[in-house]
Amino acid sequence: MIKLTHYFILVISVLFLLNGCSTTSDTLFDKNSLLSSDFLKDTQTDKIDASIDPVMESTRQAIAEQSEQTVAQTSSDTQEYKDLWLRLPEMFQLSAIENPKIDQYKSWYLKHKTYLTKVSHRAEPYLYLITEEVEKRHLPGELALLPIIESAFKPHARSSQKAAGLWQFVPATGRHFGLKQNWWFDGRKDIYQSTNAALTYLEQLNQYYKGDWLLTLAAYNAGAGTVNKAVRKNRKRGRAINYWSLDLPRETRNYIPKLLAVSELIKNHKQYDIRLNPIANSQRLTLVDTEAQIDLSLAAKMAGISLKKIKIYNPAFKQWATDPEGPHHLLLPVDKAERFKTALSKLDKNDRVKWYRHKIRSGESLSVIAHKYKITTRVLKTANKLKSTRIRAGKYLMVPIAANHEKVLAQSEPVIAATRLTKKTLSSPAAGQFHYTVKRGDSFWKIARRFNISHKKLAALNGFSVNDTLSIGQTLKISTADKVSNARHNSINYQVQNGDSLYVISRRFNVSIIELKNWNNLNNKKYLHPGQNLKVYLPSQKQAI
Repeated sequence: MIKLTHYFILVISVLFLLNGCSTTSDTLFDKNSLLSSDFLKDTQTDKIDASIDPVMESTRQAIAEQSEQTVAQTSSDTQEYKDLWLRLPEMFQLSAIENPKIDQYKSWYLKHKTYLTKVSHRAEPYLYLITEEVEKRHLPGELALLPIIESAFKPHARSSQKAAGLWQFVPATGRHFGLKQNWWFDGRKDIYQSTNAALTYLEQLNQYYKGDWLLTLAAYNAGAGTVNKAVRKNRKRGRAINYWSLDLPRETRNYIPKLLAVSELIKNHKQYDIRLNPIANSQRLTLVDTEAQIDLSLAAKMAGISLKKIKIYNPAFKQWATDPEGPHHLLLPVDKAERFKTALSKLDKNDRVKWYRHKIRSGESLSVIAHKYKITTRVLKTANKLKSTRIRAGKYLMVPIAANHEKVLAQSEPVIAATRLTKKTLSSPAAGQFHYTVKRGDSFWKIARRFNISHKKLAALNGFSVNDTLSIGQTLKISTADKVSNARHNSINYQVQNGDSLYVISRRFNVSIIELKNWNNLNNKKYLHPGQNLKVYLPSQKQAI
C-alpha cells in the first residue's frame, strides 16, 4: 500500500501543482493561497502563521499521525456480510448530507436502473480490493464508489483531457504519484497502484481542507486551484464558502451530487428495486510477485485462467508481456496464486518471454523491423543493446514476441524488396488508405499536416479524439480521401522522419524506389534527411497501403 511516508515528502512540492482528475488544467494551489494566513478559516478565529505553508504543514501532520497508527483490521461486523453491497454502506460517512441536487440525480438514476446494474457487474473484480483499502485508511465508504462517477468502473476509460483508468489520473499527476507510463505499461490503469495513489491524493486534499470532504472531492475533480479561487471570490463578497455555495465548473457542481445520489441508492438498493450484481465479501484477487518480465499468455496458462481474464485483472499492461523493467507483479485470483507460484518456481528464466531471431535484409531499417513485429525501435535497441539505429544486412536481431505468434512468424515470408511488392504480399486496408507508424513527437495535428489531411478526420478514423496522446510505435490508418481541399488529387507531400529510407517510404505508399527518385530529382548519391519533403503520387490505379 502507498502510505503517507517519506515517499510523499519527495513529491509533495511538485504534486500539488497538478490536478488529479480530468476536468481542468488549473494548478492545484497557487502561491497566494499557499501563503494565506486565513485560507479556509473563519476570519475571526483560529488563524495560522502566514510563514507556514499549510500544504506542507498538513503533510507533516498526516505523516506523524500515520506513523502512530497501526493498519486497521477488517471489523467483525463487516465480515458478517456475505455481499459487499451490504457491507459497504456500513462505512458511509456522508449519507446524512441533503441537497435538491442529490434528489435530482437520484431521480435520474432511478429512471436508468440498468446503468447501476451494469456498473455493478464491471465493479465485481475490483470493488473488494478498493473497499479494503478505503477501510484500512478509515476513509468514508463513499470513496469506494468514486470510480462509478469517474469511469463507470471501466479500467480502460479515457477522457478528452487524457485522464485514464478507474480513478482518471491525468499523465503528469499519475507520474508524480509513481504511476509509470510507457509503451509496455500504464500505471494509471493498474488497479492496485492507482487505487493507492487516488486514496493518498484524497487523504492529502482532505488534510488541506481540514476534514471537509465535499471540498476535498471538488478539488479532486476540478483541481484545488479552481476550488481555492472560488473560495476567495465568495469570501471577498461576504458569501458562504461551503461546497454548495461556491461558483465551480458545471461538472464539479454535479460531481458530488452524483456520488451522494449513487451512494444513497446503493445503500437502499432493495428498497428502490435496483438489481446489483452480487459481490462476495471476501478477497478475490491477490498480488503475486513475478520476479521479472513474463509473457501474459504464459502467465495465464501457469495460473490456469484465460488470457482474457488475466488482462481484466491487470489492465495496465498494454502489450503481450509485462514491462521488462517492472513493476513485476500480477493480480491473480486467490485460488490460483499458489498454482502460479509453483509453476513459476519451475520455469526456466529463458522461457519467460519468447524471442524470434530475425535476419536483417538489404534495405531494412530498425523502424521497418519494429513495425513488422508491432514493437518500437526503442524496444529493439534495448533488447539487442544497440547504441544507435544503424544495422547491417546479414546480421541478426533478437525480437521479443508473443508466445502464440512464434509459429506464425517462423513460417512467415521475410519482407520482400520494395520493387516486387504487390497487394497480395501486403496487408490490405480499405481502398485509399495506408498505415503510418507513430514516431516521437507526433500528434494528430502534426501527422495530418504532413499528409495534408484533416486532423479531426484522422483522429475519428482511428477511434480517438484529437486531444488523445499517441504512443510511439502505434499504427494509424491514413485516408487519402480526407485530403484537404487545396491538396492535389493524385499526390501528397510527405515529410521524412528519423529512420526513413527510400525503401521504407516506397513500401509505405506501394510505389517503387525509382519512381520516388524521379518525382523528387534524387540520384544515387543523395541521402534522405529528417524534415525533408518528398512528393508522392497516388493515382487511383496505385492505391497507397
